[in-house]
Amino acid sequence: MKQIEISLSLEQLNQLAVEKVTRIHPWNLHLWWNRSPIMASAKLLKAVLTDEDGILPQAMPTVCDPFAGSGSLVLAAELLGFSVQAGDLNGVAALITKAGGEIPSCFAGAQAVNPAATTLPYKGTEGLREDVQYYGKRLEAIVQKQLTSYYPPEAYAWVWIRTMPCPNPACGCSLPLGNSFILSELKEREYWAEPVYEDGELHFRIHQGTCPEEYKTNKHGSRGSRFQCPRCGTLTKDQDVKAAGQQGKMQVQLMAVVTKSENGRSYAAADATQLAAASVLVSDAPLSGAISHNTRWFSTPEYGLKNYADLYTPRQLKLLSTFCDTLPTVLAEIKKDAVQSGMLDDTVPLAKWGQGALAYSQAIGVYLALTISKLANFQSTLCTWDHRTGNVRAAFNRQALPMTWVFAEGNPFGKATGNYDSVLRQVAEALCQVPQGHPAVVTVGDARQFPYPQDAILFTELPYYDHVGYSDLSDYFYLWLRRCLGKIYPELFSSILSLKNELSSVVMPFTGEPASIKEQYEKDVAQLFTDFYPAAAMELPSVVFFRYGHEDEAIITGNKEPEGLSPLENLLNGIIQAGFTVTAIWPVPTEKIKKADSKRIAVVFRKQKSRFPWTTRRGFIQTVKRELGELLTKGCQNVEKEDQFLVGLGFGLQVLGSFSSVVNADGTIMRIHDALQIIAQEVVVYQEKEAETSLIGER
Repeated sequence: MKQIEISLSLEQLNQLAVEKVTRIHPWNLHLWWNRSPIMASAKLLKAVLTDEDGILPQAMPTVCDPFAGSGSLVLAAELLGFSVQAGDLNGVAALITKAGGEIPSCFAGAQAVNPAATTLPYKGTEGLREDVQYYGKRLEAIVQKQLTSYYPPEAYAWVWIRTMPCPNPACGCSLPLGNSFILSELKEREYWAEPVYEDGELHFRIHQGTCPEEYKTNKHGSRGSRFQCPRCGTLTKDQDVKAAGQQGKMQVQLMAVVTKSENGRSYAAADATQLAAASVLVSDAPLSGAISHNTRWFSTPEYGLKNYADLYTPRQLKLLSTFCDTLPTVLAEIKKDAVQSGMLDDTVPLAKWGQGALAYSQAIGVYLALTISKLANFQSTLCTWDHRTGNVRAAFNRQALPMTWVFAEGNPFGKATGNYDSVLRQVAEALCQVPQGHPAVVTVGDARQFPYPQDAILFTELPYYDHVGYSDLSDYFYLWLRRCLGKIYPELFSSILSLKNELSSVVMPFTGEPASIKEQYEKDVAQLFTDFYPAAAMELPSVVFFRYGHEDEAIITGNKEPEGLSPLENLLNGIIQAGFTVTAIWPVPTEKIKKADSKRIAVVFRKQKSRFPWTTRRGFIQTVKRELGELLTKGCQNVEKEDQFLVGLGFGLQVLGSFSSVVNADGTIMRIHDALQIIAQEVVVYQEKEAETSLIGER
């Protein structure tokens, strides 16, 4: 048995789970959702290797992660020196994992090739980082020169507001949809905007000082979209606003221009220069892709913003498109400089594991494309203005894209939050802490067809039913990354939008009823373990991360009559039916999972070398009574009481796996639900005895 199957210090894991995202953290390469903590995962994985007496194996297996996501588990495995094979159906996820776990190791120790590089030897990713920074600035200089007239240097940011025609026919003026007219609440730098009408036209008068309560907003209620016309007093209905958007009558108007000096930020109404700078003609359609109508994550289609191109001002589309279109020019410069610096001038591309000048230029292109994609997170009409701090908020503040009414556009060549230079530095410096040993092999593909090598261990975060709409959410970035890297990684960006046939129970349009999709998801997860079984290592356990919620606990403890198996029971059943034995369950949180109704757990399982013959239900109960207490005493030394129940379930399943089967009195094989209920009862008995012993000791 390995340490992870005997005892863990959950206190240490909990401390490591709060990932310290410094400026050089790998997560700064790009945004992803529900990322696994790297250092806590590495510690857990080390416990997979280590015997009870602390001995590590001589031969290292291959770690497999078919749901790579942001690549955190890949990085954790690489830190320990594992060979890693990883994949993800999502092109954005696969690219992020390549950027952190594959590309840096391919060019570890490479000299920087830019004209300003020194002749001194470079270590690790120093050369790669320097070239990303240098050529990223080169890209910025070219784009800024082309767009000078659109970005006056005095502007720090622009604050916009959506408008619609007043539904009152007698008025018909442009009605501002102002969920907030406050521009700044900074002490002694308070500003606010007042909507005024001159000759029937809407303008904004900027005031310095604290905004009076009655002028803070014209929105009524915290939910829906009910706004009062400042001119005639008509109150819109939610359907009025949605109809205006669907009919193309919702517009945007510049409310204020933000400037910054040594004395702080100042706010002014837009003058002719600023209005002209914002008036950009986009000749072609830089984006083609429809936004999902799943209202759980997207509300913009209800208001007429149905395509991703609708989420940007013309100036923002021009900006991001120019960056994408200029990237090949810079990559050609990198290749030329790489050849001149002595790098091999071959034709092997990065996607084919090339290491010459062409592949190196494409590798730099990956990080510059990630920079452009990250910039898009701060350059859309979904970016709101934080009047408390005077900063632009990113479009993604949570795993959803809600409708915005007042939004902010930062000057990408200035000092606003999320400006190009700051984003570039984040990407370049994120390369400081990525592993530089054996590169991971990262592919794009369905986890249900993952090519497992022999003697492998599974170390992956399973998708939690429909918890996050990864494929839909990632389209926001996919479109820009595809435009930048479609020719470099055609297999990652083969479709117009990200592939939607991921292993998930998210209800996609026209794919069936929720119940049938959920059932198919559970079958696919079970099949995943069946497919993995022939390749699984015999001497080492595997780990999958999942979520344990109130529904699981209520069904397992008998407090809720089950209509079927709970989510956790379905997972455990799939593992056991594939031929594995579950040997432990550990609560291992991440910083992001703070909901009281769920816990992130690590389910540990392995091939069983030998088993006892079948036993009866009574025999199983007697064995659990005899052995579970000792396992819990040893394994729960550093486990809080609230976590002992889960840990006890894992150890009880270890006992269950020691038998080839458990036969009920009627000759049927015991179900996982019944086994868990028996184990749960014995865990409660153990806890009661421990509490009684502790009470006697206190007396």
